[in-house]
Amino acid sequence: MHPIINFGFIQMPSYGLVILLGFIVAVPIAMTLAEKYDYHKLDILLSTILAAVGMIVFAKIIYIISLIPELIEFHDYYSSHLNSLFFLMFNGYVFYGGLIGALLGFALYAKWNNSSVLKLLNIVVPVVPLVHAFGRIGCFLGGCCYGIPYHGFGAVRFPKNDFVGDVLGSVDRFPVQLLESALNFLLFLLLYFIARKKRFDGMLLGLYLIIYPIERFFLEFLRGDAIRGKFFGISTSQWISLMLIPIGIFLLVKKGNFKTKIMQEKNNEPSLDD
Repeated sequence: MHPIINFGFIQMPSYGLVILLGFIVAVPIAMTLAEKYDYHKLDILLSTILAAVGMIVFAKIIYIISLIPELIEFHDYYSSHLNSLFFLMFNGYVFYGGLIGALLGFALYAKWNNSSVLKLLNIVVPVVPLVHAFGRIGCFLGGCCYGIPYHGFGAVRFPKNDFVGDVLGSVDRFPVQLLESALNFLLFLLLYFIARKKRFDGMLLGLYLIIYPIERFFLEFLRGDAIRGKFFGISTSQWISLMLIPIGIFLLVKKGNFKTKIMQEKNNEPSLDD
């Protein structure tokens, strides 16, 4: 585990560095789909920058919201230990918050350009799991988002980590970060393969909002950290997963039916000779 990478003249958090690497790899890949969906490559770069800002902001906002139950329960402690409160507030992000922020960033860019956000998302959504896969590698290096206690094949033991206070290095854990990373790499390959043939607007987003939430819902049972909070025995991320799946189904069914109707209308148009 290497939460900090030392380059000699500068130290950088491994998570942020790996995420940056993910964007560097993902953006050129997304650009290969741009012309197929009538976008310029520069549009992909600029919209991704805006989406990255939204991702960071909303990932932090949702993270802070998820902390509210803990802040209420331990109000007396945190009110007298402001340093612990500061560390808690600024030491985490929630992926789903980042996803929402990124989608809003892409939507804002599309609005500025008077273009279809769903068409733009057909280009960028396939590489979202690719960036996320890099991010989970960063989680593994940093020791966060760790798995349940586990003593079987592939078990890992994290050393004491000042950045994740409750990982004491005395328990073998399931490498859930690496499993999620591998699944996200596979999801990227699937979505990119589908997107190479021009699809109706919103299809790739619909597929992603069905496949990844199902993946995430079950992976949550392998998570050993409880930092996201739980409601009725279900984590915040699982609740969000359950809410996203119907949206994905709606995008596939509604948009798919709409395209079918348009094609049928075109096929049934009378010719000038009739």
